[in-house]
Amino acid sequence: MRILLGAARGLAFLHLIGTAGLALGCDQLPTGQSLWIRLSSPISTYTAHVGDSVHAVLTQDVVCGNELVLPMGTPIEGVVRNKHKVGWGIRHETASLELEFNRAVLSPDSSVVMTARVEEVENAREKVKNGVIHGVISSDTFQGRINSRLIHLPTWNPYSDLGLIVYKATFPIFPEPEIYYPSGTDLRLKTKAPIASPPIAQVSVTYASIPDSVRVEAWAEQLPTRSTTTKSAGADLVNLAFVGSETQVRSAFVTAGWHNADPLSKHSVAHNFYALLNNSGYAQEPMMTFLLNGKPEDMNWQKSLNSYGRRDHLRIWQYTPEGATEPIWVSASTHDNGAVLSVKYKGFVHHISPDIDNERATVIRDLNFAGCVKSVTYVARPGIATITQNATGDPVRTDGSIAVVELKECKPVNPELSASASNASFKPGNHAFRYIRREILTFRNDIWRANIVYGIYDLGRMALVALRHPLPPVDTEAKPAVFAFRPMVVESGTQ
Repeated sequence: MRILLGAARGLAFLHLIGTAGLALGCDQLPTGQSLWIRLSSPISTYTAHVGDSVHAVLTQDVVCGNELVLPMGTPIEGVVRNKHKVGWGIRHETASLELEFNRAVLSPDSSVVMTARVEEVENAREKVKNGVIHGVISSDTFQGRINSRLIHLPTWNPYSDLGLIVYKATFPIFPEPEIYYPSGTDLRLKTKAPIASPPIAQVSVTYASIPDSVRVEAWAEQLPTRSTTTKSAGADLVNLAFVGSETQVRSAFVTAGWHNADPLSKHSVAHNFYALLNNSGYAQEPMMTFLLNGKPEDMNWQKSLNSYGRRDHLRIWQYTPEGATEPIWVSASTHDNGAVLSVKYKGFVHHISPDIDNERATVIRDLNFAGCVKSVTYVARPGIATITQNATGDPVRTDGSIAVVELKECKPVNPELSASASNASFKPGNHAFRYIRREILTFRNDIWRANIVYGIYDLGRMALVALRHPLPPVDTEAKPAVFAFRPMVVESGTQ
Protein backbone atom coordinates (compact mmCIF):
# COMPACT_ATOMS: atom_id res chain seq x y z
CA MET A 1 0.00 0.00 0.00
CA ARG A 2 1.52 3.29 -1.06
CA ILE A 3 0.41 6.47 0.67
CA LEU A 4 1.14 9.77 -1.07
CA LEU A 5 0.79 13.13 0.58
CA GLY A 6 0.74 16.54 -1.13
CA ALA A 7 4.06 18.10 -2.07
CA ALA A 8 3.48 21.03 0.26
CA ARG A 9 3.21 18.64 3.16
CA GLY A 10 6.15 16.44 2.13
CA LEU A 11 6.66 13.03 3.62
CA ALA A 12 4.37 12.02 6.47
CA PHE A 13 4.65 8.66 8.11
CA LEU A 14 1.19 7.32 8.92
CA HIS A 15 1.78 5.04 11.83
CA LEU A 16 -0.06 6.58 14.81
CA ILE A 17 -0.93 4.15 17.57
CA GLY A 18 -4.66 3.99 18.07
CA THR A 19 -5.79 5.24 14.67
CA ALA A 20 -6.45 1.84 13.14
CA GLY A 21 -9.87 1.50 14.71
CA LEU A 22 -11.30 4.89 13.89
CA ALA A 23 -14.79 4.47 12.55
CA LEU A 24 -16.51 7.72 13.43
CA GLY A 25 -15.79 9.45 10.16
CA CYS A 26 -13.34 12.24 9.63
CA ASP A 27 -15.46 14.97 11.14
CA GLN A 28 -14.09 14.09 14.57
CA LEU A 29 -11.53 12.06 16.48
CA PRO A 30 -12.96 9.93 19.29
CA THR A 31 -12.40 10.09 23.00
CA GLY A 32 -9.34 8.10 24.02
CA GLN A 33 -7.22 9.11 21.02
CA SER A 34 -3.48 8.85 21.76
CA LEU A 35 -1.32 11.84 20.83
CA TRP A 36 2.47 11.93 21.11
CA ILE A 37 3.87 15.40 21.74
CA ARG A 38 7.27 16.93 22.54
CA LEU A 39 7.67 19.86 24.91
CA SER A 40 9.02 22.95 23.17
CA SER A 41 9.56 24.78 26.48
CA PRO A 42 10.65 23.43 29.87
CA ILE A 43 8.34 23.05 32.84
CA SER A 44 8.95 22.28 36.50
CA THR A 45 7.12 22.25 39.81
CA TYR A 46 9.78 24.58 41.18
CA THR A 47 8.79 27.52 38.97
CA ALA A 48 5.38 26.72 37.42
CA HIS A 49 2.15 28.35 38.60
CA VAL A 50 -1.44 27.30 38.06
CA GLY A 51 -2.63 28.82 34.79
CA ASP A 52 0.81 28.98 33.17
CA SER A 53 0.95 28.09 29.49
CA VAL A 54 2.58 24.85 28.31
CA HIS A 55 3.95 24.58 24.76
CA ALA A 56 4.59 21.43 22.72
CA VAL A 57 4.40 20.04 19.18
CA LEU A 58 2.96 16.83 17.73
CA THR A 59 5.64 14.28 16.88
CA GLN A 60 3.36 12.03 14.83
CA ASP A 61 0.63 12.60 12.26
CA VAL A 62 -2.95 12.20 13.44
CA VAL A 63 -4.91 10.37 10.76
CA CYS A 64 -8.65 9.77 10.52
CA GLY A 65 -9.49 7.07 8.01
CA ASN A 66 -7.59 8.15 4.89
CA GLU A 67 -7.37 11.82 5.82
CA LEU A 68 -4.63 13.69 7.60
CA VAL A 69 -6.24 15.66 10.45
CA LEU A 70 -3.25 17.01 12.36
CA PRO A 71 0.26 16.82 10.87
CA MET A 72 3.33 16.26 12.98
CA GLY A 73 4.90 19.54 13.94
CA THR A 74 1.51 21.08 14.81
CA PRO A 75 1.87 23.28 17.92
CA ILE A 76 -0.11 21.99 20.90
CA GLU A 77 -0.99 24.44 23.67
CA GLY A 78 -1.91 23.62 27.26
CA VAL A 79 -2.07 24.99 30.79
CA VAL A 80 -0.94 24.00 34.26
CA ARG A 81 -4.11 22.89 36.08
CA ASN A 82 -2.51 22.09 39.41
CA LYS A 83 0.89 21.64 40.99
CA HIS A 84 2.52 21.00 44.33
CA LYS A 85 6.20 21.52 44.91
CA VAL A 86 8.22 19.88 47.66
CA GLY A 87 9.78 23.14 48.81
CA TRP A 88 11.38 22.60 52.21
CA GLY A 89 9.77 19.18 52.50
CA ILE A 90 7.67 20.11 55.51
CA ARG A 91 4.22 20.08 53.93
CA HIS A 92 4.78 17.90 50.86
CA GLU A 93 7.07 14.87 50.58
CA THR A 94 6.54 14.55 46.83
CA ALA A 95 5.80 16.93 43.99
CA SER A 96 2.84 16.69 41.61
CA LEU A 97 1.98 18.33 38.31
CA GLU A 98 -1.28 18.30 36.37
CA LEU A 99 -1.30 19.51 32.76
CA GLU A 100 -4.20 19.86 30.35
CA PHE A 101 -3.75 20.44 26.63
CA ASN A 102 -6.65 22.29 25.03
CA ARG A 103 -5.65 23.60 21.61
CA ALA A 104 -3.92 22.52 18.38
CA VAL A 105 -2.73 25.53 16.40
CA LEU A 106 -3.10 24.93 12.64
CA SER A 107 -2.22 28.50 11.63
CA PRO A 108 -2.17 31.96 13.20
CA ASP A 109 -5.88 32.26 12.39
CA SER A 110 -7.02 28.66 12.86
CA SER A 111 -6.98 26.23 15.77
CA VAL A 112 -8.71 23.09 16.96
CA VAL A 113 -10.21 22.87 20.44
CA MET A 114 -9.32 19.72 22.34
CA THR A 115 -9.21 18.27 25.85
CA ALA A 116 -6.28 15.95 26.47
CA ARG A 117 -4.42 14.86 29.59
CA VAL A 118 -1.02 13.29 30.14
CA GLU A 119 -0.96 9.49 30.15
CA GLU A 120 2.79 8.90 30.11
CA VAL A 121 6.07 10.80 30.26
CA GLU A 122 8.46 8.77 28.16
CA ASN A 123 11.40 7.34 30.13
CA ALA A 124 10.54 9.39 33.22
CA ARG A 125 10.99 8.14 36.78
CA GLU A 126 7.73 9.87 37.70
CA LYS A 127 4.42 7.99 37.46
CA VAL A 128 1.20 9.32 35.92
CA LYS A 129 -2.20 8.57 37.45
CA ASN A 130 -5.50 10.08 36.29
CA GLY A 131 -3.65 12.77 34.35
CA VAL A 132 -1.52 13.84 37.34
CA ILE A 133 2.25 13.42 37.26
CA HIS A 134 3.49 12.27 40.66
CA GLY A 135 7.06 12.96 41.68
CA VAL A 136 9.33 10.41 43.32
CA ILE A 137 9.87 9.98 47.04
CA SER A 138 13.47 11.10 47.07
CA SER A 139 14.33 8.85 50.04
CA ASP A 140 12.93 5.81 48.20
CA THR A 141 16.18 5.03 46.42
CA PHE A 142 18.40 1.97 46.34
CA GLN A 143 20.46 3.05 49.34
CA GLY A 144 17.43 4.57 51.08
CA ARG A 145 15.54 1.28 51.01
CA ILE A 146 18.52 -0.59 52.44
CA ASN A 147 18.92 1.91 55.28
CA SER A 148 15.33 2.59 56.18
CA ARG A 149 13.74 -0.83 55.65
CA LEU A 150 16.16 -3.72 55.75
CA ILE A 151 18.49 -2.54 58.51
CA HIS A 152 15.72 -1.30 60.80
CA LEU A 153 13.28 -4.13 60.12
CA PRO A 154 14.01 -6.04 63.38
CA THR A 155 13.67 -2.91 65.56
CA TRP A 156 10.96 -0.54 66.66
CA ASN A 157 13.29 2.45 66.91
CA PRO A 158 14.53 3.97 63.63
CA TYR A 159 17.32 5.84 65.43
CA SER A 160 18.85 2.99 67.42
CA ASP A 161 22.11 3.03 65.45
CA LEU A 162 24.31 6.09 65.89
CA GLY A 163 26.39 5.13 62.85
CA LEU A 164 23.34 5.29 60.59
CA ILE A 165 22.41 8.68 61.96
CA VAL A 166 25.83 10.01 60.99
CA TYR A 167 25.62 8.24 57.62
CA LYS A 168 22.28 9.75 56.73
CA ALA A 169 23.44 13.21 57.74
CA THR A 170 26.48 13.06 55.46
CA PHE A 171 25.50 10.81 52.55
CA PRO A 172 26.02 13.00 49.46
CA ILE A 173 23.66 11.34 46.96
CA PHE A 174 20.03 12.39 47.19
CA PRO A 175 17.68 12.53 44.17
CA GLU A 176 16.02 15.81 43.26
CA PRO A 177 12.38 15.51 44.44
CA GLU A 178 11.00 18.31 42.25
CA ILE A 179 9.61 17.51 38.81
CA TYR A 180 11.54 19.03 35.92
CA TYR A 181 11.02 18.32 32.21
CA PRO A 182 13.25 20.20 29.75
CA SER A 183 12.47 21.08 26.17
CA GLY A 184 12.54 17.87 24.13
CA THR A 185 10.66 15.74 26.67
CA ASP A 186 8.13 13.39 25.01
CA LEU A 187 4.66 12.89 26.48
CA ARG A 188 1.76 10.69 25.47
CA LEU A 189 -1.65 12.34 25.77
CA LYS A 190 -5.12 10.83 25.70
CA THR A 191 -8.13 12.85 24.63
CA LYS A 192 -10.98 13.13 27.12
CA ALA A 193 -13.56 14.31 24.59
CA PRO A 194 -14.01 13.99 20.80
CA ILE A 195 -12.00 16.41 18.69
CA ALA A 196 -14.16 17.99 16.01
CA SER A 197 -12.06 19.16 13.09
CA PRO A 198 -12.16 19.02 9.29
CA PRO A 199 -9.05 17.39 7.80
CA ILE A 200 -6.40 19.90 6.73
CA ALA A 201 -4.96 17.64 4.03
CA GLN A 202 -6.17 14.78 1.90
CA VAL A 203 -4.41 11.44 1.77
CA SER A 204 -4.62 9.44 -1.44
CA VAL A 205 -4.53 5.67 -0.95
CA THR A 206 -3.67 3.26 -3.74
CA TYR A 207 -2.52 -0.35 -3.73
CA ALA A 208 0.77 -1.22 -5.37
CA SER A 209 3.45 -3.86 -5.14
CA ILE A 210 6.81 -3.20 -3.54
CA PRO A 211 9.41 -1.94 -6.04
CA ASP A 212 11.80 -4.67 -7.22
CA SER A 213 14.76 -2.59 -6.11
CA VAL A 214 13.74 -2.89 -2.48
CA ARG A 215 13.06 -6.66 -2.37
CA VAL A 216 12.21 -6.50 1.32
CA GLU A 217 10.16 -9.70 1.29
CA ALA A 218 13.13 -11.71 0.05
CA TRP A 219 15.39 -10.04 2.59
CA ALA A 220 13.06 -10.75 5.49
CA GLU A 221 13.24 -14.47 4.78
CA GLN A 222 17.04 -14.39 5.06
CA LEU A 223 17.44 -12.18 8.12
CA PRO A 224 18.43 -13.72 11.46
CA THR A 225 15.49 -13.69 13.86
CA ARG A 226 17.19 -12.89 17.16
CA SER A 227 20.44 -11.93 18.78
CA THR A 228 22.26 -13.90 21.46
CA THR A 229 24.37 -13.11 24.50
CA THR A 230 28.08 -13.87 24.53
CA LYS A 231 27.13 -17.11 26.31
CA SER A 232 24.82 -18.11 23.41
CA ALA A 233 21.56 -17.48 25.28
CA GLY A 234 18.68 -16.16 23.15
CA ALA A 235 18.42 -12.40 23.60
CA ASP A 236 16.47 -9.69 21.70
CA LEU A 237 14.33 -10.35 18.62
CA VAL A 238 15.24 -8.65 15.36
CA ASN A 239 12.37 -6.24 14.58
CA LEU A 240 13.92 -3.43 12.51
CA ALA A 241 16.12 -3.08 9.44
CA PHE A 242 17.54 0.14 8.00
CA VAL A 243 18.32 0.71 4.35
CA GLY A 244 20.98 3.36 3.83
CA SER A 245 24.65 4.10 4.32
CA GLU A 246 26.39 3.97 7.68
CA THR A 247 26.55 7.77 7.59
CA GLN A 248 22.79 7.97 7.09
CA VAL A 249 22.11 5.60 9.99
CA ARG A 250 24.35 7.53 12.37
CA SER A 251 23.02 10.89 11.20
CA ALA A 252 19.41 9.73 11.68
CA PHE A 253 19.88 8.74 15.32
CA VAL A 254 22.01 11.76 16.19
CA THR A 255 19.41 14.08 14.65
CA ALA A 256 16.66 12.25 16.56
CA GLY A 257 18.49 12.84 19.85
CA TRP A 258 19.78 9.34 20.55
CA HIS A 259 23.19 8.55 22.09
CA ASN A 260 25.83 5.83 21.83
CA ALA A 261 26.64 3.74 24.88
CA ASP A 262 29.88 4.43 26.72
CA PRO A 263 32.36 1.52 26.76
CA LEU A 264 32.92 -0.19 30.08
CA SER A 265 35.54 1.63 32.11
CA LYS A 266 36.14 2.82 35.65
CA HIS A 267 34.53 6.13 34.74
CA SER A 268 31.42 4.62 33.15
CA VAL A 269 30.98 2.14 36.02
CA ALA A 270 31.21 4.99 38.54
CA HIS A 271 28.77 7.10 36.49
CA ASN A 272 26.44 4.12 36.19
CA PHE A 273 26.50 3.51 39.95
CA TYR A 274 25.87 7.19 40.68
CA ALA A 275 22.86 7.25 38.32
CA LEU A 276 21.44 4.23 40.15
CA LEU A 277 21.87 5.78 43.60
CA ASN A 278 20.63 9.17 42.42
CA ASN A 279 17.70 7.66 40.47
CA SER A 280 18.69 9.78 37.50
CA GLY A 281 19.32 9.22 33.82
CA TYR A 282 22.60 8.32 32.17
CA ALA A 283 22.37 9.32 28.51
CA GLN A 284 25.28 7.08 27.47
CA GLU A 285 24.73 4.18 29.84
CA PRO A 286 26.86 1.13 28.94
CA MET A 287 25.10 -1.75 27.18
CA MET A 288 25.85 -5.47 27.15
CA THR A 289 27.37 -6.84 23.96
CA PHE A 290 24.97 -9.03 21.96
CA LEU A 291 25.83 -11.18 18.98
CA LEU A 292 24.07 -11.75 15.66
CA ASN A 293 25.34 -14.81 13.81
CA GLY A 294 28.28 -14.71 16.22
CA LYS A 295 29.15 -11.09 15.42
CA PRO A 296 28.96 -8.24 18.00
CA GLU A 297 26.89 -5.19 17.15
CA ASP A 298 28.41 -2.54 14.88
CA MET A 299 26.69 0.29 16.72
CA ASN A 300 24.22 0.89 19.53
CA TRP A 301 21.85 3.72 20.37
CA GLN A 302 19.74 4.74 23.33
CA LYS A 303 17.48 7.51 24.55
CA SER A 304 16.58 8.29 28.16
CA LEU A 305 15.32 11.11 30.36
CA ASN A 306 15.71 11.17 34.16
CA SER A 307 15.44 7.50 35.13
CA TYR A 308 18.22 4.97 35.50
CA GLY A 309 15.86 2.09 34.81
CA ARG A 310 13.90 3.42 31.82
CA ARG A 311 15.31 3.96 28.34
CA ASP A 312 14.75 3.22 24.66
CA HIS A 313 17.65 1.29 23.19
CA LEU A 314 18.73 -0.85 20.28
CA ARG A 315 21.73 -2.58 18.75
CA ILE A 316 22.53 -2.57 15.04
CA TRP A 317 24.46 -5.07 12.92
CA GLN A 318 25.60 -4.73 9.32
CA TYR A 319 24.18 -7.55 7.20
CA THR A 320 24.33 -8.26 3.48
CA PRO A 321 21.37 -10.35 2.19
CA GLU A 322 22.04 -12.86 -0.56
CA GLY A 323 21.72 -11.17 -3.94
CA ALA A 324 21.92 -7.64 -2.51
CA THR A 325 24.53 -5.20 -3.83
CA GLU A 326 24.62 -3.11 -0.66
CA PRO A 327 24.49 -4.12 3.01
CA ILE A 328 21.55 -3.27 5.24
CA TRP A 329 21.49 -2.59 8.97
CA VAL A 330 19.61 -5.10 11.13
CA SER A 331 18.41 -4.04 14.57
CA ALA A 332 16.82 -5.40 17.74
CA SER A 333 15.02 -2.71 19.76
CA THR A 334 13.53 -2.96 23.26
CA HIS A 335 12.41 -0.60 26.00
CA ASP A 336 13.93 -0.92 29.47
CA ASN A 337 11.38 -0.32 32.23
CA GLY A 338 13.35 -1.13 35.37
CA ALA A 339 16.70 -2.16 36.81
CA VAL A 340 17.53 -4.51 39.67
CA LEU A 341 20.65 -5.86 41.35
CA SER A 342 21.07 -9.45 40.21
CA VAL A 343 23.21 -11.96 42.10
CA LYS A 344 22.93 -14.41 39.20
CA TYR A 345 24.33 -11.93 36.67
CA LYS A 346 26.73 -10.31 39.16
CA GLY A 347 25.53 -6.77 38.53
CA PHE A 348 22.57 -4.59 37.67
CA VAL A 349 20.17 -6.00 35.11
CA HIS A 350 17.53 -4.11 33.16
CA HIS A 351 14.07 -5.56 32.61
CA ILE A 352 12.20 -4.79 29.39
CA SER A 353 8.62 -3.96 28.45
CA PRO A 354 7.03 -7.11 26.99
CA ASP A 355 5.45 -5.49 23.89
CA ILE A 356 8.49 -4.86 21.73
CA ASP A 357 6.30 -3.69 18.82
CA ASN A 358 5.69 -0.48 20.79
CA GLU A 359 9.43 0.13 20.89
CA ARG A 360 9.67 -0.51 17.15
CA ALA A 361 7.02 2.20 16.67
CA THR A 362 8.90 4.57 19.00
CA VAL A 363 12.10 4.28 16.97
CA ILE A 364 10.28 4.93 13.71
CA ARG A 365 8.34 7.85 15.19
CA ASP A 366 11.54 9.52 16.41
CA LEU A 367 13.42 9.07 13.14
CA ASN A 368 10.44 10.24 11.12
CA PHE A 369 9.99 13.39 13.21
CA ALA A 370 13.71 14.02 12.66
CA GLY A 371 12.94 13.98 8.92
CA CYS A 372 15.18 11.00 8.19
CA VAL A 373 12.64 8.43 6.90
CA LYS A 374 11.95 7.96 3.21
CA SER A 375 9.81 4.82 3.44
CA VAL A 376 8.71 2.14 5.87
CA THR A 377 7.79 -1.40 4.83
CA TYR A 378 6.27 -3.93 7.24
CA VAL A 379 6.89 -7.55 6.32
CA ALA A 380 5.27 -10.43 8.21
CA ARG A 381 7.46 -13.36 9.27
CA PRO A 382 5.03 -16.20 10.03
CA GLY A 383 7.71 -18.44 11.55
CA ILE A 384 8.53 -16.05 14.40
CA ALA A 385 7.28 -16.97 17.88
CA THR A 386 4.86 -14.24 18.96
CA ILE A 387 5.35 -15.00 22.66
CA THR A 388 8.81 -15.82 23.99
CA GLN A 389 11.35 -14.55 26.52
CA ASN A 390 14.72 -12.84 26.50
CA ALA A 391 18.02 -13.88 28.07
CA THR A 392 17.03 -12.74 31.58
CA GLY A 393 13.62 -14.43 31.45
CA ASP A 394 11.50 -11.35 30.70
CA PRO A 395 8.38 -12.12 28.61
CA VAL A 396 8.40 -10.83 25.03
CA ARG A 397 5.36 -10.31 22.80
CA THR A 398 5.38 -9.32 19.13
CA ASP A 399 3.33 -9.59 15.96
CA GLY A 400 6.38 -11.12 14.28
CA SER A 401 6.76 -8.46 11.60
CA ILE A 402 9.95 -6.63 10.76
CA ALA A 403 9.89 -2.95 9.80
CA VAL A 404 12.28 -2.06 6.97
CA VAL A 405 13.07 1.66 7.17
CA GLU A 406 14.57 3.35 4.13
CA LEU A 407 16.56 6.40 5.24
CA LYS A 408 17.26 9.70 3.54
CA GLU A 409 19.08 12.95 4.29
CA CYS A 410 17.56 14.31 7.49
CA LYS A 411 15.34 17.38 7.35
CA PRO A 412 13.81 17.84 10.82
CA VAL A 413 10.16 18.84 11.00
CA ASN A 414 11.05 21.37 13.70
CA PRO A 415 14.77 22.20 13.44
CA GLU A 416 14.66 24.61 16.38
CA LEU A 417 13.30 22.02 18.82
CA SER A 418 15.88 20.02 20.74
CA ALA A 419 15.50 16.30 20.12
CA SER A 420 17.27 15.22 23.32
CA ALA A 421 16.19 16.02 26.84
CA SER A 422 18.45 13.60 28.70
CA ASN A 423 21.45 15.89 29.12
CA ALA A 424 19.52 18.73 30.76
CA SER A 425 20.28 19.40 34.43
CA PHE A 426 18.15 21.04 37.08
CA LYS A 427 19.26 22.02 40.60
CA PRO A 428 16.78 24.35 42.28
CA GLY A 429 18.03 26.26 45.29
CA ASN A 430 21.48 26.54 46.81
CA HIS A 431 23.43 23.79 48.53
CA ALA A 432 22.39 24.85 52.04
CA PHE A 433 18.69 24.75 51.12
CA ARG A 434 19.01 21.37 49.45
CA TYR A 435 20.92 19.90 52.41
CA ILE A 436 18.31 21.06 54.93
CA ARG A 437 15.51 19.75 52.74
CA ARG A 438 17.29 16.40 52.45
CA GLU A 439 17.50 16.07 56.23
CA ILE A 440 13.83 17.00 56.66
CA LEU A 441 12.72 14.46 54.06
CA THR A 442 15.00 11.79 55.55
CA PHE A 443 13.54 12.39 59.01
CA ARG A 444 9.98 12.19 57.63
CA ASN A 445 10.79 8.95 55.86
CA ASP A 446 12.38 7.34 58.92
CA ILE A 447 9.54 8.25 61.26
CA TRP A 448 6.98 6.83 58.85
CA ARG A 449 8.73 3.89 57.19
CA ALA A 450 11.83 2.81 59.14
CA ASN A 451 10.11 0.46 61.56
CA ILE A 452 8.96 -3.12 61.78
CA VAL A 453 5.27 -2.25 61.30
CA TYR A 454 5.82 -0.55 57.95
CA GLY A 455 8.30 -3.26 56.96
CA ILE A 456 5.67 -5.97 57.41
CA TYR A 457 3.11 -3.88 55.52
CA ASP A 458 5.51 -3.24 52.65
CA LEU A 459 6.42 -6.92 52.37
CA GLY A 460 2.73 -7.85 52.29
CA ARG A 461 2.00 -5.20 49.67
CA MET A 462 4.74 -6.49 47.37
CA ALA A 463 3.55 -10.07 47.80
CA LEU A 464 -0.02 -9.03 46.96
CA VAL A 465 1.09 -7.21 43.82
CA ALA A 466 3.08 -10.26 42.71
CA LEU A 467 0.06 -12.52 43.21
CA ARG A 468 -2.26 -10.18 41.31
CA HIS A 469 0.10 -9.72 38.37
CA PRO A 470 1.76 -13.06 37.59
CA LEU A 471 4.05 -13.34 34.59
CA PRO A 472 2.22 -14.38 31.38
CA PRO A 473 2.82 -17.90 30.10
CA VAL A 474 5.83 -18.23 27.86
CA ASP A 475 5.77 -20.35 24.72
CA THR A 476 9.10 -20.63 22.94
CA GLU A 477 7.71 -22.68 20.07
CA ALA A 478 7.14 -20.90 16.79
CA LYS A 479 3.60 -19.77 16.07
CA PRO A 480 1.98 -17.96 13.15
CA ALA A 481 2.14 -14.17 13.36
CA VAL A 482 -0.80 -12.58 15.16
CA PHE A 483 -1.12 -9.84 12.56
CA ALA A 484 -0.46 -10.32 8.87
CA PHE A 485 0.79 -6.92 7.76
CA ARG A 486 0.25 -5.91 4.17
CA PRO A 487 3.62 -4.61 2.84
CA MET A 488 3.45 -0.84 3.10
CA VAL A 489 5.65 1.81 1.55
CA VAL A 490 5.39 5.43 2.60
CA GLU A 491 7.11 7.95 0.39
CA SER A 492 6.79 11.52 -0.71
CA GLY A 493 5.03 12.62 -3.85
CA THR A 494 2.14 14.64 -5.23
CA GLN A 495 -1.52 13.75 -5.54
